[in-house]
Amino acid sequence: MWLNKVFLITFLRFLLFLFFMLHALLYLPGYIQKAVVVVISSLYLSVALVNYFYSFKLRRLNDYIDFFFLIPLALLSREPLAIFSLLVPSFFSFPKNLMPFFISVLSATTLGVYNFGLKGLLFFPLTLALGISPSSVELLRSLQKDRKYFLELRRAYRSLQEELSVLEREKRQKETLLKLLELLNSKNPEEYLNGVKEMFKLKAINVFPLKDSFAKEYIIDQSSLTISVPVSLEEGSALVVFYLNHPAQLMDTELKENLSRCAKMLSFYITGFESKEQTVKIAV
Repeated sequence: MWLNKVFLITFLRFLLFLFFMLHALLYLPGYIQKAVVVVISSLYLSVALVNYFYSFKLRRLNDYIDFFFLIPLALLSREPLAIFSLLVPSFFSFPKNLMPFFISVLSATTLGVYNFGLKGLLFFPLTLALGISPSSVELLRSLQKDRKYFLELRRAYRSLQEELSVLEREKRQKETLLKLLELLNSKNPEEYLNGVKEMFKLKAINVFPLKDSFAKEYIIDQSSLTISVPVSLEEGSALVVFYLNHPAQLMDTELKENLSRCAKMLSFYITGFESKEQTVKIAV
């Protein structure tokens, strides 16, 4: 990409050299004037070739060397169209370096006043527009690159957010599981269920004996704000009913999974019920 840019700049300088050479040979009247323009044009092309093959030698002066040749060439050629040759150097550097752009516009406007008097001031908005217009493509490409970069950045940020939410969820699950394991140190099922009640800020917990086990993992009753979890015991089964405080808790998947886990861990304390009637056996 860098070599292509250097080649393009050298080609533009060659076209300027060709313009002044043909103009000098075909239209300038005096031999001395022709010779001066030809010599300056040849020096300009030589510097351009040196810059192409040994660009590191003139790197700092690359944006300004054109003016040392184009300004005297535009004056000596006595050609009004030569004014526009002074705008070419601004194409090389704008908008990265604004100084050559201002030199191009001011020198072109000054030469316009020199050739046409006050009417030459009309060249100022024209040269300004011509100098800025090539940057529109670069600006558009830059905006497209920035837009693509921000889109990729937003996608990466969204992906990081998703991964972070997964990690936070796993962290909460791990912390909850550790607290549940600590609750297993309870002496009896009532103490264990009281710990679960305080841990999840529940209204109440009831345990019923069941004759038949349920097929579903848990049952949600929105009217009573309860989550009922069937639990298989060594002798029969039980239904653990958790009473919630707010309807929004019924939509909390993580809470439902934790309550289901708490209900199943109750089997460590209860092996079964002697009576299978639908009466509350444990209530906290």
